[in-house]
Amino acid sequence: MARHTEGQAATIKEPEFMRVVAHVRNNSATPERDVAILQISYRAGLRAKEIAGLTIGDIIYEDGSLREVVTLRSAVTKGSKVGKAFLSHPQLRAALEEYVEIRSKLKSDSSSLFVTQRKAAVTANAMSKLFTKLYKGAGIEGGTSHSGRRSLASSLIKKKANIYQVKEILRHSSIQSTSVYFSEDEDTLCDLLRS
Repeated sequence: MARHTEGQAATIKEPEFMRVVAHVRNNSATPERDVAILQISYRAGLRAKEIAGLTIGDIIYEDGSLREVVTLRSAVTKGSKVGKAFLSHPQLRAALEEYVEIRSKLKSDSSSLFVTQRKAAVTANAMSKLFTKLYKGAGIEGGTSHSGRRSLASSLIKKKANIYQVKEILRHSSIQSTSVYFSEDEDTLCDLLRS
């Protein structure tokens, strides 16, 4: 079950996330887009603003292949700092490839990767609202645009990533921002005490 503390985004475990993805695939008017959005948040830790700011050229090479490391422009990142996002997870890559195939066939004046049904760029605010809608529709209490980042941090900590690796993947400017995820991860703390 998703862990949710009042005032914080829910942390979602893998089985719950897969339930959300299945719900979206079966109920969304734009399932490929919405699954790609969920995956890029959950598997790469991008913020809503960063996802909304992605262009097709940001993630696709000229030959049509998907980049594994994406440079995030300062205009779309928190703190206006250039950053890197890692699109390495197989499920994320599969979801992006599926969506990009559909997106490439849409006639749109926008170079944005993620577009509305009317083919306009999805704004950061609309992206944030979309996350809440998708999680709520799948029965995840407290699911927000930040749930993917929190869940990724928790997953990395369970995989024994060190604080510097988590900081780099989440693109935190301060190690203090990253340290919060280490102290909040109750499952890992319990595991430490069990062994």
